[in-house]
Amino acid sequence: MAAAPRRTAANEGFGSAFDQARVLGARVLGSVWSPALLYLVVRGFGTLIFVGMAPDRVDWRPWDADWYLKIAEHGYVASGIGMLDASGKPMPDGAYAFFPLYPTVVRLFAPIFGDNYIVAGIVVSTLAGVVGAYGMARLTRLLGGNRRAETIAVVLVAAAPMSVVYTLPYPESLLIALVVWALIALLERQWWLFALLTAVAGTSNPMAGPLIVVAIVAACVAVNEQGQRRWWAGVTPLLAAAGMLGYLFWVAAHTARGYFHITDVGWGNRIDGGLVTAEWILDAVTTSRDLFVVVTAIAIVVSVVAVALVRRQMPWQVWLYTLGTVALIVVHSGLVQDRVRLLLSAFPLLILAAIRLTRCSTRVAVVITGLASLFGLWFSAYALIVWPHSI
Repeated sequence: MAAAPRRTAANEGFGSAFDQARVLGARVLGSVWSPALLYLVVRGFGTLIFVGMAPDRVDWRPWDADWYLKIAEHGYVASGIGMLDASGKPMPDGAYAFFPLYPTVVRLFAPIFGDNYIVAGIVVSTLAGVVGAYGMARLTRLLGGNRRAETIAVVLVAAAPMSVVYTLPYPESLLIALVVWALIALLERQWWLFALLTAVAGTSNPMAGPLIVVAIVAACVAVNEQGQRRWWAGVTPLLAAAGMLGYLFWVAAHTARGYFHITDVGWGNRIDGGLVTAEWILDAVTTSRDLFVVVTAIAIVVSVVAVALVRRQMPWQVWLYTLGTVALIVVHSGLVQDRVRLLLSAFPLLILAAIRLTRCSTRVAVVITGLASLFGLWFSAYALIVWPHSI
């Protein structure tokens, strides 16, 4: 009869350390800090990839980031002097194409960092991303996910393709944080909070538009319901739209052309029913050999198909927001290169993917989440370096 293997002190120590590390990891992932830690770790890793892939000195204020930081530092009028549009032409009114919330917050934070607006912008984006991470976990739970799904959702969102903008002076993390908490407030029927968050989101980015549409539809549904407070729902659309409409009227009062004319002339942004997007996709699948072009086309097609298939798998309010977001991205013309970045606003699709992954074994879920995250982080750095117009 063979002798049992001897347990040495080293083996016992190693096993004990492993068990302690596993218990500690479970406690961390199950703690109140887990969304923040997960988000910061993923974004930190993504930043290292971005810095490592940069051929020269890293540009921390590329493209739109430069506009936002100039607006934060000098205001709208002064920022337009000497600024160029996407085609390189002078655009004195171009600064008005960028919504005011993000540069305003950066301006408030800048004195803390010695008026270093780049650092202030990165800090604002990162803090907003952390707030958004908690929202992702909360919304995942409201959509039927468990703690494991919350973890996967936070990771997938933090590592999504073009998530590099979450660590740059861009407003996406601020917009998404406001949107996700607004959706949570709506699902929990906190009408005033939903209206307030939607109004604030409307001053951050035009991609908040679908959330205003949700407010209108939700109000129409709510006013037909019984209850003493149904009139609160009727006021919601007016409050929700106040932020965006207020900014658009302000631009019209300070320029000769208005917001939509500025974005049309400067960036070619107009509603064309998806013709430009369709041409881009057709070119990608027939002639293009560029990875960025192909991935952009695939991302658009997958998003359209996915939003059509998941109608019954999420509350109609969340689905309608996602549908509106994808539709807005598809039907407008202008630069197609930034569509993957814009698709970050369709984050409910990633939350649903996270919930689906919990049906797999732990090993399969970890592998798929890891591979998807690595690709998203790598693609973010690759796109920004090879295709600067991607953001």
